[in-house]
Amino acid sequence: MKKIKILHKSFSKPISCLTAYSPSIANILDGKIDLILVGDSIGSTLYGMNNTQGVTLDMMKSHGAAVNKAIKKSLKVIDMPYKTYDNKIDAYKNAKILINHCRPDLLKIEISEKKLAVLKYLVDKKVNVISHIGVTPQSYKNFNQIKVLGKTNKEKLNLLELAKKSEVHGAKAVLLECVTTDTAKLITENISIPTIGIGASKYCDGQVLVFDDLINLTTNDKKPKFVKNYFNFNKVASNVVKKYNQEVKLKKFPSTKFTYS
Repeated sequence: MKKIKILHKSFSKPISCLTAYSPSIANILDGKIDLILVGDSIGSTLYGMNNTQGVTLDMMKSHGAAVNKAIKKSLKVIDMPYKTYDNKIDAYKNAKILINHCRPDLLKIEISEKKLAVLKYLVDKKVNVISHIGVTPQSYKNFNQIKVLGKTNKEKLNLLELAKKSEVHGAKAVLLECVTTDTAKLITENISIPTIGIGASKYCDGQVLVFDDLINLTTNDKKPKFVKNYFNFNKVASNVVKKYNQEVKLKKFPSTKFTYS
């Protein structure tokens, strides 16, 4: 694995991260984004699942390997899917499968107190790990039940403690999902590894979004508050499809220009 110099607090600019599940998207992002994540959000984004619990190791292997071929400059991160790191032995076995097949620079796992031992074991085995805390989507069958964390002092302190323990156990960064601004700021100021936020305010050391949300690729109207659409691909693509359909119906396509003689 190459050196992951950008995952340091001393890195001059905030860290940018977006998801990619195909070589075409990875090629667009490569070198323009610091981290490219093959996330288990692939479940809902590509496969129409209601949650991430149905995402398998084979799915992550396939998409991870495909994305890897297109990345030359950015750091590659891949999620370990649900139930693949329940214990230390399974975690390392499955981590090796992903590393050998997809060649990521880092693996990301969702961390609770119970999973800290798994984190430490992977790190001891020389695996670069990002610790995902706050809202951990693999814990939910129904995403509608997700609520922002860190609103109470107890939640805030528990998350801070989990972030500190993640650092002590060797995590290269902490991803904070759906936590209050105060919580994100508190954690970022009290650990020496970077925080990467998704719905966790500008006070994190970096930000991540799902690429499909960034360009409004899907028609899902119930996007989380933290999602910002930078481009309405859905609208543009719909107009293109209508134009294509019209040209076919009117026999304008294919014209001589697009026909072999």
